[in-house]
Amino acid sequence: MVRRMKITFADMRAAGVRGILVYCCDYRCSHSIALMADRWPDDLGLSDFEPSFVCLACGKRGGDVRPNFSWNVTAPVGGMGYR
Repeated sequence: MVRRMKITFADMRAAGVRGILVYCCDYRCSHSIALMADRWPDDLGLSDFEPSFVCLACGKRGGDVRPNFSWNVTAPVGGMGYR
């Protein structure tokens, strides 16, 4: 049996999830943001672009990206930026 390690946006969308949660990589900062994932291509893995995020609160580069299973009820909040 082959085990896939990376979740792609296509996998996430196939499960009915259209949003992501991005958490600051610094556990002491703990800022986060909810984003709609429509702008990223299907073949991109969620972990492939984690280094591109920069926390707007503490300035650290990198983020922990996870599917937002409550994407249709969670209002986006500030805290992280994508570059």
